[in-house]
Amino acid sequence: MTSEPGGNLSRRRLLHIAGAGAGVLAASGLFAACAPPPANGSGTPDGTATEALGADVPIGSLVLALPSSISSLDVGRESGVLNYLVAVLAQESLLSVAPSGKLAPGLATSWRQPDAGTYVFTLRRGVTFSDGTPFTADDVVASIDAIRDPKNGSALGYAYAGVTSVKSTGDHEVTIRLKAPDAMFAWTTTAGGLLVSSRAFLTRNAGRIGTAKTLLLGTGPYRITEFAADDHVLLERNDAWWGEKPAVQKLKLSFVPDAGTRLVAMKSGAVDGALNLASDEAHGWESSARVTYTGDRSVVALAFDTATAPFDDIHVRRAIAHATDREGMVKGILQGRAEVADALPSRDMWGDLMSPGKVRSGYDAIPAVPYDLDSARAELDRSGVAKGFTAELHYPSSGPQLGKAALALAASLKKLGITLHVKEITLEQWVAELGSGKQPLQFLWYFPVTGDPAELADPYLNGAATATDIARYDNKAVNTALDTAKASADKDVRARELMNAVRTAGADLPYLPLWWAKTATALSKEIVLPDPGPFTFIGPWATRIRKAA
Repeated sequence: MTSEPGGNLSRRRLLHIAGAGAGVLAASGLFAACAPPPANGSGTPDGTATEALGADVPIGSLVLALPSSISSLDVGRESGVLNYLVAVLAQESLLSVAPSGKLAPGLATSWRQPDAGTYVFTLRRGVTFSDGTPFTADDVVASIDAIRDPKNGSALGYAYAGVTSVKSTGDHEVTIRLKAPDAMFAWTTTAGGLLVSSRAFLTRNAGRIGTAKTLLLGTGPYRITEFAADDHVLLERNDAWWGEKPAVQKLKLSFVPDAGTRLVAMKSGAVDGALNLASDEAHGWESSARVTYTGDRSVVALAFDTATAPFDDIHVRRAIAHATDREGMVKGILQGRAEVADALPSRDMWGDLMSPGKVRSGYDAIPAVPYDLDSARAELDRSGVAKGFTAELHYPSSGPQLGKAALALAASLKKLGITLHVKEITLEQWVAELGSGKQPLQFLWYFPVTGDPAELADPYLNGAATATDIARYDNKAVNTALDTAKASADKDVRARELMNAVRTAGADLPYLPLWWAKTATALSKEIVLPDPGPFTFIGPWATRIRKAA
């Protein structure tokens, strides 16, 4: 996306669904990025063959549990993981993300770049909104304009800061022009940055979209019929959807924050499964449900406010890094269902941009900070707070594994004379704190929605990205490398500069990457979600659910 300064802190940047390969723009040619309609004729947005999804047996109703509640259906107001999990069933984007991680058609059947700063999208014909009104190019313009309008305060506004104009240039064509080339911009028009509604709906319900009374309007496979912010969302199949009809006709997503209550509900048959389970929790579901673990490229890291004492001291950051038993966290807290992270972007986010061998070499060049309390003490002695200090670390109630990691870290830091107060807060409170400057030590918990390492590198390491750089990290060499990568159409240049940025920042430790995680999904043995992957939940995931054979 972009790294324009200012704007609201995008919660989507900090916490997202699970996943959405890499270097797609560069690999396909920056000036001629174009994807054909799905070749199999099935009409599914991700191009997955219907035959691969099992028998088309209707499922009358389904109840799935989610680990936290949401207060708004509008991802522009509240852009957390669960908000998107709901919204992508009712609303669609110009482009989508295929299971392979590559850009694919959505409401646009193709796209091209006549020049480096212009994107032209050809829209799908015969599409209607779930209220029966036709989908037009003007609706795309209105949806993007609503995000760009500062009066609306959209959390996604920063992603369009580099846009100069959005126009309908034909009955089924939209043209977007940028201030400067941006190799990541096409990803902005996927679900992570754009969910389309109608101009009439947006105008009529300005300021009220996503509430219990207004709900959402989109072109997706489902329409939302009821929303109770602290309890549930009800959805019904949209039979006017342009794609193939989903097997699930009615879907209830229940908010069940307590892990024990979720499991009891599953065992009693009150729910048919649960999504976004923490790895440490999911193990207990294996006797009652079919549990799948999917590498989702998500990262958990400690974010240090490098502009605030004592975390502006590199020796303090190194001391904390050496006092953090990351391998122990992965083995003990996550049951080994994660990988110790070397950097913010996971190794497999580099895909077509860089070979695995070169990625490994690049990451191996980042100075190691192994768990070693003697080294931690030596670093603290070199700092300005050799006798220790007191700090706080908050974690969201929907991330118990983060809480356990924080408590383990607190016990380790205590041996150095550092007091770390750990506090559980609601997901909404936690997201609101990120980037607020109130907490100089924070967790970064991020689920990528693109197949490009710049998604993590640019917003969190570029000093110009004041809306998302929660570490307030500002290194001239890193900024230059990231800016060069963003403006380049050359795949090799992008890869080199992005790796330079990641490697240089790694030595400075504005973030301490803890682990790259996996997402757990638990479903009744009567149903199946075929071939779950890291990008499953960045699109209309419920359309893939089928009766078990």
